[in-house]
Amino acid sequence: MGRLASKVAKLIRGKYKPNYTPHVDCGDNVVIINAEKIVLSGNKMNDKVYLRHTGYPGGQRSLSAKEMYDKNPTRLVE
Repeated sequence: MGRLASKVAKLIRGKYKPNYTPHVDCGDNVVIINAEKIVLSGNKMNDKVYLRHTGYPGGQRSLSAKEMYDKNPTRLVE
């Protein structure tokens, strides 16, 4: 997932273009197909935790990668 993310980041920033400028949005988009076929190595599916906050006091919520994958597999790549 990390290698995929670094390749996508390079494409989105437009670093492959000859007229690349860091402060300009080049307007490129990336669509990842087959995101539901992602595989995490080792025990990361159970151990990796994604945190989010609702904005309310005590509103920190956590989901493991397995729970997130079961709900919506494409959210792991977004």
